[in-house]
Amino acid sequence: MARKHTILDHPIIGYFILLVFVLVFSSIGADLIDKPLSNIIPGYAKEMSGLGSTVTSASGIGAAIFVILAVIIFTLWFRPDFKGILGWKGFLWGIVVMLPFLIADYIGAAIDLHTFGFGNVLVAFLSALSPGFTEEAAFRGLGVANYMRNIKSEKQIKHIFWLSTLLFAGIHITNIFSDANLVAGIFQLIYCVGVGAILGAVYLRTANLWVVMIAHFTLDFAGLINGYYSSSGGLSTQLVASDWVNLVASAIGIVTSLILLSPKNYPQIMELWKEKWRQ
Repeated sequence: MARKHTILDHPIIGYFILLVFVLVFSSIGADLIDKPLSNIIPGYAKEMSGLGSTVTSASGIGAAIFVILAVIIFTLWFRPDFKGILGWKGFLWGIVVMLPFLIADYIGAAIDLHTFGFGNVLVAFLSALSPGFTEEAAFRGLGVANYMRNIKSEKQIKHIFWLSTLLFAGIHITNIFSDANLVAGIFQLIYCVGVGAILGAVYLRTANLWVVMIAHFTLDFAGLINGYYSSSGGLSTQLVASDWVNLVASAIGIVTSLILLSPKNYPQIMELWKEKWRQ
């Protein structure tokens, strides 16, 4: 019989506790590794302005390393009941079903690259690791895994899907208030709904955190590598051609996610996670 884990046995409360848990570890990694690196790598630290204040921060490979540490701690905490989410089973399948969305997104990134040229490739690579790893572990990885441990009805699957998707998109609304362009910020918000939807659906169908972390990383790297986003720290300070392409990518993401999470697939999803939790 599985052990009791007090507060984490509540699927929704547990979701938010684990979200904060990941963000704390990400922040620690940024302070211990990325901040010192910013003194060595020009352009690694970014100034973010909004609401009358300016903050300088660096977050990248250090944050990603500590996020992986948080995932390992989570897995050990539930040992021996939990098999973990850092295996490679389902990775290729996940990439294949995301291909139409990924290709559409990369086309938008290619348009920006042609228009604005290359930014700092090393900084883009390191910086993209933070959101790719942190956001996937926080908004999907640990909280969704814990949620699937606790639910009894397959009808509850859609609840965590929409919670994680809309919460992920919602945190990006802050870009609108960070000296970004209002219309471009709204476009980015809609785009994030599509990103959150397809990554959430693939994660629920594979129980594989690597596939969504790596896919998310490539999306951010493809965006940050160009001169426009590289100089703005990823904020949309103007409406550009790729924003329209991203709307198409978002639509593909939403449609694909709804197909992947159609009710006929609920039994398969439940069995997958029961096997993960040795239930």
